[in-house]
Amino acid sequence: MINTDIVVIGAGLAGLTVAYHLAKHGAHVRLVEKSQAPGGRLATRPSEWGSFDHGAQYLTSRTPAFTALINKLAQDGDLAAWKPTGKDSAKPWWVGQPAMSTIGSALARGLDIDFGLRARTISRQDGRYVVEADQGDGTTHVYSARQVVAAIPAPQAHALLAPLDPAFAALQAVRMAPCWTALLAFDPPLGDEVPDLIRGQAGEVLALIARNGSKPGRSGETFVLHAAPDWSRIHIESDRETIGAAMLAAMRAQTGLGADLPSPVHLDLHRWLYALVETPLDRPFIGDADDTLFACGDWCIYARAEAAHQSGLALAEHIISL
Repeated sequence: MINTDIVVIGAGLAGLTVAYHLAKHGAHVRLVEKSQAPGGRLATRPSEWGSFDHGAQYLTSRTPAFTALINKLAQDGDLAAWKPTGKDSAKPWWVGQPAMSTIGSALARGLDIDFGLRARTISRQDGRYVVEADQGDGTTHVYSARQVVAAIPAPQAHALLAPLDPAFAALQAVRMAPCWTALLAFDPPLGDEVPDLIRGQAGEVLALIARNGSKPGRSGETFVLHAAPDWSRIHIESDRETIGAAMLAAMRAQTGLGADLPSPVHLDLHRWLYALVETPLDRPFIGDADDTLFACGDWCIYARAEAAHQSGLALAEHIISL
């Protein structure tokens, strides 16, 4: 059994933010992450044709704390500005350099993180919490802590925390939309007739078409397609071949190229079950009356990566103040 002060479940932006600030103030924090890398939806997938940022495409900042973080990452060379053709905002857009996953790696430096572990149960024993997490090979890791933070999507946090305290029943009101994502590479390049960014219109299959290769530090003619929330929800259990064909057909239509769009030399898919916050909790975090169990994430506030940072920071400041 691993003993620590605080277990943080989830090493996405919210979990990393909580852990960083708590560790900075002297707490012993252990993160448990089901993936093999930190960052959550700040994710990148490699391929022989180039990399794909298959989660969040860019970051913007509105709050002083997140702006300070972005400035620090940019100064360290972990972030760069992205100015795609088709950009539809006057605000600066920032991307990890050379990949969005760089952001998670930078924020994880110095933190104790156990990867490849899915938290399965939380129980109360002798005034402490016991967290059991399973590895892919069936091995179970056990943690003991005074406090536990679930920095994971609201439905997953509800499944872990609601059996322990009725306060977390409120998580049932949170709604998060799924997203099918397609990763495509073309050879030769498509040319300037396709802008670097295209927003989908209401009723279209694709919500976003982004030329990943146009970002700083990238190479290759790579595109990331995010399907619209309603379409993804309807087709969430469809087979991958059907999804890939439908999203490619939608790209042909929404770029205006039709049959002139060549067949991709690479096509991969990723299914995000909890991609976009539709109905937030409308508070920065949630906890029990004893201040020992907590949950946080972008779903607490709104559908932007910055909200995950806001939520994690607010929770860290609350725990530090106890």
